[in-house]
Amino acid sequence: MPAIAPLQAIRYPRQNQSSLVAPPYDVLSVADKSRLIGRDGHNIVAVDLPHIPPKEAGPDAAYEAAAHTLRMWRETGVLQQDEKPALYAYQQTYTAGNATYKRRGFFCRVRLEDFGGKGGGEGMIHPHEQTFSGPKEDRLKLMRATQANLSPVFGLYDDPRNDVTDLLFEAVGQRKPDATAELPAMDEKGVITSDLWAVTDVAVIKDIQLMMADKDLYIADGHHRYTTSLNYRKELSAARGVPLHHNDPANFALFVCVAMQDRGLIILPTHRVLAAEGLENFYFEKFCEVAEPFGEILETQFRGDNLVGLERELINGSFGPHAIGVYDPVENKAVIFKPVSTDPLAGFLNDPQLKDKSPAWRQLDVAILQHLVFDRIIAPHFSKKDVNMSWAFPHEAHEVAVLTRTGGGEQYRVGFLLQPTPLTAVRDLCNANELMPQKSTFFYPKLATGLIINPLS
Repeated sequence: MPAIAPLQAIRYPRQNQSSLVAPPYDVLSVADKSRLIGRDGHNIVAVDLPHIPPKEAGPDAAYEAAAHTLRMWRETGVLQQDEKPALYAYQQTYTAGNATYKRRGFFCRVRLEDFGGKGGGEGMIHPHEQTFSGPKEDRLKLMRATQANLSPVFGLYDDPRNDVTDLLFEAVGQRKPDATAELPAMDEKGVITSDLWAVTDVAVIKDIQLMMADKDLYIADGHHRYTTSLNYRKELSAARGVPLHHNDPANFALFVCVAMQDRGLIILPTHRVLAAEGLENFYFEKFCEVAEPFGEILETQFRGDNLVGLERELINGSFGPHAIGVYDPVENKAVIFKPVSTDPLAGFLNDPQLKDKSPAWRQLDVAILQHLVFDRIIAPHFSKKDVNMSWAFPHEAHEVAVLTRTGGGEQYRVGFLLQPTPLTAVRDLCNANELMPQKSTFFYPKLATGLIINPLS
């Protein structure tokens, strides 16, 4: 793994930060930002989300205003910089299903390097999903203006015995968290509690650095943020005409590192709902009929008001590997589509999009949905000429029902419920230098923004 380093974080000095921190910028709407600032005008979104939506770059004035706000907060003491370099132990407590989890990790700086694998080199930092240019332009303009990492990249590493986090949390002991924040869960049926402790013991920090030295790092979330840091470093070096000094702050990015074997680490599915505007003469009976050569159709008793039950059965593996739930809002009916083959895409390797894909990549349910269900069942029989198919990516089963049933299927005509991508697939595909399709994983919960700010100057 690239070198990790402690940091003198810029933080809110208040212990209870529930009204000051926020979910990551890329899951927030205009209404979300207004609600958060309405609770406290010093909420981090006033700086971290200057332009909505952040999928594209906004006007320069928006980023300049964000930078001005950050400077004013530091000058007036709303934010303060810690006196000693630290690693920051981080624990999130949350519920999923009927279980309560505690996910442990730590904030640190990670030395930047180009991605390992295709398009990169032999580096030990690995992306797992494709990214797009718009969000990177937005984040780069914000980084230029603020000269700071406002939110962390989420990184995973292998640690079968959890030695790293065990050592870090032993150093924390029983002392009260330096900062605590509660945020509503995504389903608004609970809260996600974040607890933070600064660990300044030089010996402990050195031990953690040594333990992490040979570990690869896999980006779970924050690909755009990491790429933005690479672009920012390159830009600074070009402007100065020489490479940055080894210890220049811009040579590092803010991370939260979590062991893959942490008991609180889970992946939830990301479902799909297909937009009606790209479909023509779609009806459920015909879909089931044309799908039969490619897989088995299993009837279920699940309807729109209990798709959560279907999701639970899929997560539990009740229908076997590669089973996909298909929900029609017009019929208010759900079935299971099960491919006939254990390697459903192996028969289509003459397809240019598939010919270079490994057997492991072909086992991804998101790939099977795209290249079997969408490309070979939906598109030939139901796609509208000259209109591209498009879809949304709800994370929860009830969202599938809401999106497709609103307007009787006039906006989103059909929903597809997927099983979660296995955590081992993330690691194995990264090591094989392969990228997953976009929205293949959903690491729940998201990291809180605002607990730690990493200065880059």
